Amino acid sequence: MRSAARQARRLHLRHHLLKLALLLAVGLILGRALQLQVLEGVEWRTRAIAQHETRVPLPAPRGKIYDREGRELVVSRTTYEIFVAPAELADRSAAAEVIRSVLRLGPETTRRIAEGKRSWIRLPGTYSALQKEKLEERIPRGLHPQPVVDRFYPRGPLAAEIVGRVDFNGHGQSGLELGFDSVLTGQPGFGVRQRDATGASADWLTVTVVAPSPGSDVYLTLDAELQALAESVLEDAVRETEASGGDLLIVEPKTGELLAAASRRSHWRLPHLTAATEPYEAGSTLKPFTVAALLAEGLADLMDTVNTGGGSYRTAGRTIRDEQPHGRLSLAQTLAVSSNVGMAIFAERLPKGVQFSYLRSFGFGTPTGLTYPSESPGLLRRPSEWSAQSQASLAIGYEVAVTPLQLVMAYGALANGGLLMRPLLVREAQSAEGMIRWRRDPEVVRRVVPEDVAGKLRGVLARAVTQGTGRSAGVRGLSVAGKTGTAQRFDQRQGYSGHSYTSSFVGLIPSDDPQLVILVKLDEPSGAYYGGATAAPVMRTAVRAALAGSYWSAPPLMGEPEIPDEQAGVPAGRAPAGSPYIFALDTPLLRAQDERLTSQDVAAVPDVRGLSLRAAAQRLHEAGWRVVVRGGGRAVSTQPAVGTELRRGERVVLQGGDLSPPRRPENPTGAG
Repeated sequence: MRSAARQARRLHLRHHLLKLALLLAVGLILGRALQLQVLEGVEWRTRAIAQHETRVPLPAPRGKIYDREGRELVVSRTTYEIFVAPAELADRSAAAEVIRSVLRLGPETTRRIAEGKRSWIRLPGTYSALQKEKLEERIPRGLHPQPVVDRFYPRGPLAAEIVGRVDFNGHGQSGLELGFDSVLTGQPGFGVRQRDATGASADWLTVTVVAPSPGSDVYLTLDAELQALAESVLEDAVRETEASGGDLLIVEPKTGELLAAASRRSHWRLPHLTAATEPYEAGSTLKPFTVAALLAEGLADLMDTVNTGGGSYRTAGRTIRDEQPHGRLSLAQTLAVSSNVGMAIFAERLPKGVQFSYLRSFGFGTPTGLTYPSESPGLLRRPSEWSAQSQASLAIGYEVAVTPLQLVMAYGALANGGLLMRPLLVREAQSAEGMIRWRRDPEVVRRVVPEDVAGKLRGVLARAVTQGTGRSAGVRGLSVAGKTGTAQRFDQRQGYSGHSYTSSFVGLIPSDDPQLVILVKLDEPSGAYYGGATAAPVMRTAVRAALAGSYWSAPPLMGEPEIPDEQAGVPAGRAPAGSPYIFALDTPLLRAQDERLTSQDVAAVPDVRGLSLRAAAQRLHEAGWRVVVRGGGRAVSTQPAVGTELRRGERVVLQGGDLSPPRRPENPTGAG
């Protein structure tokens, strides 16, 4: 009995212990469930979702860069980097063969995919959206494409030294890409890419969470057609003269807008606009500003004369020489024939402070304010730092370092009546919604000289082309004013070299009411190194080509001074050596000036529709008509219409397609 009772108690205890164990197990399960479902529910739900979703960055397109007519110079395009996870591939060998055939990869990459020894393989290069889609159609899982936004240049390397470049991450490294990096850069977004039950993912399963915001578009003052012409002319000139480099600038003097800006160097690591970043001693092209100071201050008149003797003049222990003796010269003649002796003698009438003040007022020694990184201010020392020889040196363009940009803007002040303009390269920046984020209008920096002084100087510079050192810049039927410059180059070790020169020419076209200012500079040309023999013919070629292009409508040529080709220094009827274009502007136009027109001077307007505006304008010019170009792109019509009988010398309006920038809202907001 006692044994049975003890056994019953043990059995009862076991039942209670089993119930307690069951209760504890249920409690633990419920507690764990409470922990997972309530206390840690958000975390585990996030983990579960993460197993089916991948966060994908969505890069923002960088803003475009346009020329003044809305033609694309730089755009953004999306390509893809493709990563492969071999462990996720259903059939590695088959997938490797598909990748090889679609992307045309080498055997090494496909072998690594087929072997599957690596967990993550990046395919070399970037690929188009079409290539990516072809892969995804045939390989449902294991591919991981990543979008990459890079830069594309529809016009190739055109204006490369101006627009600059970006790095691998899309950040500006040079040029306007660097200067306007914050404006061009967009705001990236992100999306979520869904995985299906097999673990595969594709772009069509991607859900955008935050959409990327594109960068703002930038509109330049450059004309793409004129820029291409300037680069071609400069490259030919550098090659023909075997120069180490050169610069060519074309500016609209009344607004300060740069229509073309080209720089070339035989050895440079990264193209950049040396016309704004590399100063040089300009030589005789600085002489007009000494004359401007004398006239503005009433210290000399154009008819005042000095005796230049036998072409040498000793001052402050230094002898200044001319290439040939000129005897007695007026101030106007001194400038026209570019007499160093005469200019040094006339400069003695200027107080040092006045001479410095006018040079500084014309913009030398200070940055122009161009919206381009690393612009050089040049060098213009204060009078307290001058030596006894400095006044004469400055008068003939030495002991002062200027950039081509500073020089062309100073000549622009002579062209527009005495107003120094701030150079314009970037006109505005627009957001993707069309709002103006940044804008710069033409800006007058200061009045440098009175209008009558600027007019007198233009007259003297016109004589410098017809009678003086710039004869090679002349264009028959069109008045040109300008000044040549030939300066010895300075070497830190050897000083001034008698064998290395910088040749330059600055021209105002037409001379009576300049619409263009063109600067040409060649570094270390071989052979004939004088500015009149090298740089001036380049300017002449640029003017002829501009007349046959879509960038500038020349005023009527009838009644303009005629500069015979022989006097301009080239054979009659031919463009100067090194010209990349052949123009027959002269003969038909001069025939049109003859009132005794015959039936041979009447012709039908040809069909130029479909041609580029430059080619169409050139063809019409060659036939003897004056051309006014409207619009951009390709020629769509002429006025008078095709086939109309028209006398040579009359005007033909050439209409191009409308490629102007998008119209801005009437009342934009958000401008900054």
